[in-house]
Amino acid sequence: MPPSSPDDYTPIDTFALTKAVYEELKSILLGYSGVVPATLIEMGKAALSTPGKVMSSPFEGDPSQVRAPRWPLSVALSYQAASEPGGRENWTRAVPAAAAVEIAMAAADLLDEVTDHDPSPIIERYGPGQALNTANLMLVMAQQALLHDALRNGGEHALTALDALQNMLVEAAVGQHLDMLYERMGSAEVTVEMSNNMTQMKAGALISGACRIGALTAGAPVGVVELLARFGREIGGIAQLENDLRDVLPHSALGGASHAQQKTDLLLRKRTLPIVFTLNDDSEELNTLQRAYSSDDISDFDEERLREAVLAAGGIQFGELILNVHRENALSVLAELEALRPGAATILSPLVPKAPEAPPEK
Repeated sequence: MPPSSPDDYTPIDTFALTKAVYEELKSILLGYSGVVPATLIEMGKAALSTPGKVMSSPFEGDPSQVRAPRWPLSVALSYQAASEPGGRENWTRAVPAAAAVEIAMAAADLLDEVTDHDPSPIIERYGPGQALNTANLMLVMAQQALLHDALRNGGEHALTALDALQNMLVEAAVGQHLDMLYERMGSAEVTVEMSNNMTQMKAGALISGACRIGALTAGAPVGVVELLARFGREIGGIAQLENDLRDVLPHSALGGASHAQQKTDLLLRKRTLPIVFTLNDDSEELNTLQRAYSSDDISDFDEERLREAVLAAGGIQFGELILNVHRENALSVLAELEALRPGAATILSPLVPKAPEAPPEK
């Protein structure tokens, strides 16, 4: 069924959204100026100014060049999609929640960088200890932002959004725990089901939580809230799998992409879906990845050979299959939501990733 386009719907101006969240973040940071030292506030601002974050956006020049902020956009679009016709123009009411989610995600990114040893200008400048401390403070700030919004406006909706944020952080922390736990397990101990559940907790919970928070801020009924949360979980699964697949593709399959942009999931013994699928290959002869993960020193193995082993074993194709399952599930949820909130599919379309290209052949 094609999505409808109700007369009351006007697409969110991403420049206006980015600017509004930017001002909200500045106000939140300013509120801590008498409580924490300026050096700590500057570290928080630095975390909120990394590429892709709201505070990294330039507001001079052509407004059309401002990129849509991922997390605030998820909250604001979910607010619109969950609202009844006539209430969708009030998306600015979701700005405090969008700012809280932006802070929480900046903190989560810092924690990921410390855990996964990812390149990080903040860690390089301040050290892992200060980065962890800053991330912990920001997680508290995100929760206090929603609490203060509830107290300021007397909003029960903000309190339910706060509960959703806390539940999201708990689930994501469990997913991160499993991710690190699985790195230490035997090469065949982690099943595809275990890997998929871990991915759903790490990535699915975050976008699901952002969508749920937007719907709760709009005061939507339970059925609408749950559909938006399901939609976000499927979108999160797509985003994570796209990253996981890029991380294991052989360089020869990357075309013009820079090798330096790839992470080292293989050398870190990660248990992403394409890797786990390859490790559970039951061929008579062990593949290169199975031998590497059974070795005490994985650095003895050429990483490009490991990538080629994932491709040869069908790990890339399997990941693409599951990615398409997430995509079909997301579209199915949108169809259900469209029946309750006409026009929701059109509103949420910017959050749906484009269909992937055909996977490379063996």
